[in-house]
Amino acid sequence: MFIIPLQAIVLYLISEYLHRSLSYGSKTLYVILMLPGTIAHELSHAFVALLMGARITKFSVIPSGDTLGHVEYTAPKIPLIGNTAISIAPLIGCPAILLIISGYFGAHFDLPPGSIDILAELRFIIDGAFSFITGLDYLNWKTYVFIYLALTLGAGAAPSKTDIISMLPGLIIIFAAIYALNYFGFNIGYVNNVFSWLSAALTIAIIPLLAVTVMVAMLKLIAAVK
Repeated sequence: MFIIPLQAIVLYLISEYLHRSLSYGSKTLYVILMLPGTIAHELSHAFVALLMGARITKFSVIPSGDTLGHVEYTAPKIPLIGNTAISIAPLIGCPAILLIISGYFGAHFDLPPGSIDILAELRFIIDGAFSFITGLDYLNWKTYVFIYLALTLGAGAAPSKTDIISMLPGLIIIFAAIYALNYFGFNIGYVNNVFSWLSAALTIAIIPLLAVTVMVAMLKLIAAVK
């Protein structure tokens, strides 16, 4: 579970690279192309905010500053942990949508085994990205629709700077509490399962997004050589 913050950071960095690469031309076109992921991102925030007892005061998928959309809400009934849950919601919501639609488009994801080995997790992600690239049927139109959806939903799963700042205090407390419970011999296997599911969700978002990043980087390299 301790790889989750690293996964979130990796997802953020990949998303920022694609944001800079793809918005270089028409910003308006980029905003429109990213709209499905933006909607999924903000709806995930809003849905969990309601579950945490907050009230939505503003919902927008119109760009403002460096963000493609934003949600404003009152303080959740569950302090600190509520804000953390709201902040990490897109990390689960967007990959869940991607996983649900993948079967229709003929894509397949191997869920990562539960592990605390960061290097093993990173190898799984890198191998998964190249398997994703080589496993697609490029003669089928559905493949290109899925690549687009993987791009926008993967980017939609990425946390914003505000999300990262909001989730860190809660995650630190949660990890410290889990470490303490483990230290004193309490059985918290179900908690580990929850974090394994979250790690798997992040991997589902990272793999196609990393694959698209590789494709974009290759196209930029080819263009530079020409």
